[in-house]
Amino acid sequence: MLLLTTCLEMEDSCWEQRLRAVVSLFQQTQHQCDPIVMEYVTLPCLKILKNIISPSSKTSAKSHENQAWHEIGMVPFGGTSVEVDAAQWLTANPKMTFNAWKEKATQKLSHIKSLNKQETHDYRLMEKYGLRWKQKVQNVSSAKSQLRHSTWLRRMLFNSSSRSIRLSACAMVTCLCVGDVKKKEMLDLLASYLDEVGKAGENATEYLGLFQNLINDAQWKFYLASRGILPTIGQLITREINMLLSLEETSLSSDLSQGYALQMLTLLLNSFCKHDKIRMQYKNKLVGVVLNGYLALRRLVVQRTKRIDDTQEMLLELLENMTSGTEDERKEFMEVCVKTLDNYSKHDMVTPIFIFERLCSVIKPETEDVGQFYLSLDKDPQQEEFLQGRMQGNPYNSVEPGLGPLMRDIKNKICTDCELVALLEDDSGMELLVCNKIISLDLPVKDVYKKIWCTRPNANNQRSEVMHVVYRMRGLLGDATEDMVESLDSGGNKGEDEEQVYQMASVLAKCGGIEAMLSRLYYVRNIHQGYQLVSVILKLLGYCFKLKVNRQYAIQSQLNTLNCLLTILNRALFYEQEYSNGIGAKLAEKVLLVMESVLQEASSSQQVIIRQDSQQAVVPDEQSELGMLLGHMQSPFVQSTPSIREALMHVIPFLTFGDSTNMQHLVSHFAPYMDFSAFDNQHSPEHALYLDCFSVVANGISNDASGEKLKNLLIEKNMVHSAIAYIKEHVPDKSKEYESSEWKDCISRHSLPYVLKILSGLSQHHTQTQILVGEVIPHLHLMEQVSSSEHVGTMAENLLRVLNENETVSAKIEEVRAATRSEKKRKAMAMRDKQLKAFGMTVNEKGQVIASSKHLKEMEKDLADEPGLKCCICLEGYNNQPKKVLGVYTYNRKVTLDEFENKARKTQGFCSVSHFNVIHFECHASAVKLAKGRDVWESAMLQNANTKCNAILPIWGAEIPEAQFETCLSHHTTQLQVVTGWYVHSFNLFLQDLKLLLLRFAHEQSFSVDSGGGGPQSNMYFLPYVFHIGLYLLNVNSRSYQNEEKTLQNFLVATPDKWVSLSYELDGPTCMVVMSLFLQNFEQWKESRLVFLKRVLVLAHVRNVSPAHIKQLSQDNCTPAQFSTYKPMLVLFALVNELQKWFKKSLSQKGPELPKALMDFIRKNNAAVSEISEKVLEFYQKQLLPVESFEEFCDVSELLQDIPAPQTFITDLLATVVTKPS
Repeated sequence: MLLLTTCLEMEDSCWEQRLRAVVSLFQQTQHQCDPIVMEYVTLPCLKILKNIISPSSKTSAKSHENQAWHEIGMVPFGGTSVEVDAAQWLTANPKMTFNAWKEKATQKLSHIKSLNKQETHDYRLMEKYGLRWKQKVQNVSSAKSQLRHSTWLRRMLFNSSSRSIRLSACAMVTCLCVGDVKKKEMLDLLASYLDEVGKAGENATEYLGLFQNLINDAQWKFYLASRGILPTIGQLITREINMLLSLEETSLSSDLSQGYALQMLTLLLNSFCKHDKIRMQYKNKLVGVVLNGYLALRRLVVQRTKRIDDTQEMLLELLENMTSGTEDERKEFMEVCVKTLDNYSKHDMVTPIFIFERLCSVIKPETEDVGQFYLSLDKDPQQEEFLQGRMQGNPYNSVEPGLGPLMRDIKNKICTDCELVALLEDDSGMELLVCNKIISLDLPVKDVYKKIWCTRPNANNQRSEVMHVVYRMRGLLGDATEDMVESLDSGGNKGEDEEQVYQMASVLAKCGGIEAMLSRLYYVRNIHQGYQLVSVILKLLGYCFKLKVNRQYAIQSQLNTLNCLLTILNRALFYEQEYSNGIGAKLAEKVLLVMESVLQEASSSQQVIIRQDSQQAVVPDEQSELGMLLGHMQSPFVQSTPSIREALMHVIPFLTFGDSTNMQHLVSHFAPYMDFSAFDNQHSPEHALYLDCFSVVANGISNDASGEKLKNLLIEKNMVHSAIAYIKEHVPDKSKEYESSEWKDCISRHSLPYVLKILSGLSQHHTQTQILVGEVIPHLHLMEQVSSSEHVGTMAENLLRVLNENETVSAKIEEVRAATRSEKKRKAMAMRDKQLKAFGMTVNEKGQVIASSKHLKEMEKDLADEPGLKCCICLEGYNNQPKKVLGVYTYNRKVTLDEFENKARKTQGFCSVSHFNVIHFECHASAVKLAKGRDVWESAMLQNANTKCNAILPIWGAEIPEAQFETCLSHHTTQLQVVTGWYVHSFNLFLQDLKLLLLRFAHEQSFSVDSGGGGPQSNMYFLPYVFHIGLYLLNVNSRSYQNEEKTLQNFLVATPDKWVSLSYELDGPTCMVVMSLFLQNFEQWKESRLVFLKRVLVLAHVRNVSPAHIKQLSQDNCTPAQFSTYKPMLVLFALVNELQKWFKKSLSQKGPELPKALMDFIRKNNAAVSEISEKVLEFYQKQLLPVESFEEFCDVSELLQDIPAPQTFITDLLATVVTKPS
C-alpha cells in the first residue's frame, strides 16, 4: 500500500490503472470489520482518494487520530462537474477512460471556441436544459441521488472500528463542500444520515461535529428547517426516549454512556431553536415532542446518567422558550399539556405533576422573590434636635434579626437601638418614610422594597441598591404632607380583578382540562403517594374557579365535580385521622376552599336550586354526602382542628341546594343541641362542639334564594325563637348595675356567646329574622356596653350592626342609644359638679371652670415650670437649685486651626460641638457612679441623647461662687488636655474654637458628623457659652486684654497692600472679626465693620485664586469670582454683626470694662441669651442662607447706608489691593 501510494504521485500513462486498483481495493475492503484490514488497507485507500480530491493535503492517516475533522483537507476544490459510472470505469470500458473523456472534452472545447459570444451562451443553455430533459425522460439518477443510495460513505462516517477512518471520511466530505450548490447537496445527504446516530452512539461524534460545523451559518439552518429536518429530529428524539423507557422496564443495569445520541440530537434541535424565526415557525409542532420527552426523562431511575440529566435540563429550557410568547401561543401550549395527559396512566402520580405546575405558571406566573437586600435607617434631618441617637449599623442586611417581616419590626428595632423606649409599644408615635411616602407598619418589608423602592422614578433596577428608610416622630413639626401607603397591590389584593388576572384559565374549560383534573383526583387512592399531585391539582382548580365561566362549567351534572371533590376530601380526612402527620389536614383545607367557590356558584344558579326527579342534581345522593360530612364532626381530628371544622361548616349549608329534604336533614342534625339552658347547666364538650359548628353554619348561609329558604325553615323550627327567649330570660333590665350579681351571672353563661353568634348569622340579609330579633334590642344595647373576657359586648354590637340593615329596626336601635347617651350625660354633669365643688371650683355662666380655693392657687405657683436652663436628669435649673453648677455636654477633638496658614507645620487646636443637653455636675457624677462597668463618657451618652461627648462646659450661674465655677472650668480644661495633649486654659484657643464654630455655620457644615447628634439649633444655643468662657479668661488676665487690643488695632490700620499677604495668617481677618466680639462695643463695631467686611472679602478672593501663600494679587486675578466664593465669609461677617447687635445694643461700656459687662449679662440672663440665640438662628436660616447676590446680602445685613453702590463694591475693593504695574 505504501508502494501504491508512492506510485500514484507519479504522472505517467499508468496512473489511471493504479487509481482503478485503489478504488477496487476500497470497494472490496469497505465491508470488512477486521481492524487490521481497516487500518492497513481501507484507511490508506480512503486517504489516497481524499488526496486526489485535495492534492495539497500531505497529512498522514495516523496524524488524523489527534486532529478534528475540520482541520483535515480544507483545500478548495475547483473544476467542472464530472459524473462517471464507477462500475463501467472499473471494467476499463474504453468509453469511460480518462483519455476518452479528454478527447470528447477537447472536441467540445474546440467547437465552443468557434462560436461567438451569443452562440456560446445559447449553446450553454441548450446543454443545461437538454441534460435535465434527458435525465427526466430516461429516469437517469444524478450522482447526488446515487450517492444517497450508496452505503460506503455512511459506513465510513459511522465506522465503529477506526476513528481515523471516520475523520478521513469527514475530511473528504469537507473537501467536497465547495460552493453553495455542492454544500447544499452534501447537507441534504448528511441530513439523511441522522437516523444512524442512535445506532452509532459515540461513534457519531465526528459526523455530528461535521454536521454542526457545516450549518454554522444561519442560512443553512433556515434551509434545512424548510426541508423539514426539525420534525425528523423530533421523531429521532422520541425514538431514543422510547428505547430508554423500554430499558427502564426490562433492565436493571445501566451504561454510563447511555443517552449520548439523545443528548446530541437535543443539542442539534436546540441550535436550530436558538433562532427566533425558526422557533416561532415550528414551536407548535415541537412543543408536544419536547414536553413528552421531558416528562418521560423525569420518570427514569435505573437508566439515569449525567447525559440524561443534562438532556432533561436542555429540554426544560427549550420548553420554557417555546411557551413564552403571545396569549394565543400560551393557550395553544395549555391545550397541548392537557392532551399530553392522555399519554400517561391514570395511576401515574409523578408525571402529571409537572404538567399541572406548568399550567399554574402559565395562568399566574409566580412572582420572583426579592432575596436579600440592604436597608439604611436614617433619622429625619429636621428632627435632629429631638430624637436621640442614630442607627450605627447602616446599611443593614434584610435577613438580620429584627428587620422583618413587617415594617413594625423595623420601627421596634429603631426604638430598641436608640433607646426610645416610650415609642416601642406605641405604633402611632413614629413614622417610617420610603421614597417620601409614609409606610403603614403592617406592610411586609419585602413588598415595600419591591413595589415602592424598586419602582421609584429614576430607579436603576439594581437589587444591590440600598433602600433608605427615614424615621421621625409623628406630628412633631406639624401635620404630615406626604402620601400614606396603607396597602400594596399584590396577588391577594381584594381590589384586583380576578377575571382579568386568571383569564388564561378559561382555556381549561374548553379543552377538557377541568375534566382531566377531576379524573386525576378521583383516581388518587393513596393520599401519601399522591400528596404532591393532589396539591398542585387543587392549586390549579383554585385558579380555574376564580373565573365565573369555569365555575358555571364545573357545576354541570355530567362532570360530577362535587362528587370528585367530596371523595378526595373524605380520603384526606380519613388519612389525617389515621396518621395525624398534617398532610391530610393541608389537603382538606385546600379541598374545602375549592368546594366553597363551586358550591356558592351552584347555590346561586337557578338550575340546581330545586331538585327535580326528572333532573339529575349536581351530585347524586347529596343527602348521603351531607350526612357523611356532618358525621365528620365527631372525628377527633376535626374537633381538634378549628380551621378544618370551620371550613367544613362553611361548606355544609351549600350542600342543601335549596332542597327541602337536605335542609330538614341539616336542621334535624343540630336541633337536639339548641337547648341553651341545658348547655348552661351541663356544659358538655359535645354540646359545645355542636353549638360552635352551628354558629359557623349560621354565618355561612348564602344570601340567595336557597339561603333564605333555609333561614325560613330555621324560624319554622323555632330555633330563632328559642334564642330570643333565652336573651329575654337571662339578660337583666337597665335597673340593674353592671357590677350586680345578675349581670355577672348573665355574662358567665356559656350559651350567651353562641346565641349572639347564631342570631348574627341568621339576621344577615333576612328581613323576617331581623324583625324578630328587634324585640330584644334594649337587651342587646345593654350587653354592648359590657366589657368582659368573653367579648359579649363586641358580639352584641356586631349583632346590632347587622340589624341596622333593616330601616325599622335601625330606628329602634338609634332611639335606645340616644336615650342612653342622654342619661350618661346627665350623670356625668352631676359627678363633675360634685368633684369641682370638692376641689373648691365652680362653673360660671359661660361654662368656664373657675378656681375659688386659695390653696389651689398656691399649688399652681409651686407647680410652675423651671424657666431657662434645666438639668436633663433632675429637670431643675438655677431657679430651683441656684447653688448647683450646670454644664453642657460637648464633644471636642484635635484639629488644624487654619488649613491656609502660611506655615509648614500648621497650628493645632481643638473644636467643640454640642447637642446642648444641660446637666448638673453632681447629677453627672451620680449617673456615672451608677454605671459601674461602663466608661464615663459612654455612660454620659445616655443623658446626651445617645450623642458622643467627652467634656462638660460649665455655665456660670448668678449665685455660683467664682471659686466653684473655676473648679468646674479646670475639670473642663483637664479633659480637653486629655483630648488634645496640651494645656488649653488660654483665651486664644477658646477664641479659635468660637471661630471654628462660626465657620461651621458659614460653610453650612454638619455639626453631627463626628458626634452623631446635634444640629444648627443646639449649637446656636451652645455658642454664647463658649463666648462666655472666652470673656472670663480675657477678664481674669489684664495683660492678655492689652495684647489682644493692640493686635486688633494693628489689624484695623493695616494698609491695603498688606491685605493679601495677611490673609494667610492664623490671626487673620476671620480671627479678628470674632475678636471684635470681645473687644468692641456696638458703636465701635459700626465704625469699623466696613474694614472687617473688606478684609474677609479679600481673604475669600485670594484663597480662591491660590490656596498657597501669595504676597500680591496680579492684574489678571482681580476679576470678581462667583458669589458662592464670597458667601461663607459674608455669612461669618453677618453672624458676628447680629451677635454684636443683640448682645451689645444695650451696653455702653468700652475698654477693659466691656468683657466684664458682657460676661455678667450672659451669666445672669439665661432666658434672654436663649432668645438671642433663637433670633440669630432665625436670621441665619430664613434670611442669610437664601441670599444669592451681594446686593441682597447688603439689604439683609442693613449695610446699604454704608455701601451705596453694592454692584461695584467688590470690583472696586479688588482694584485697591491689586499690584500696580511699574
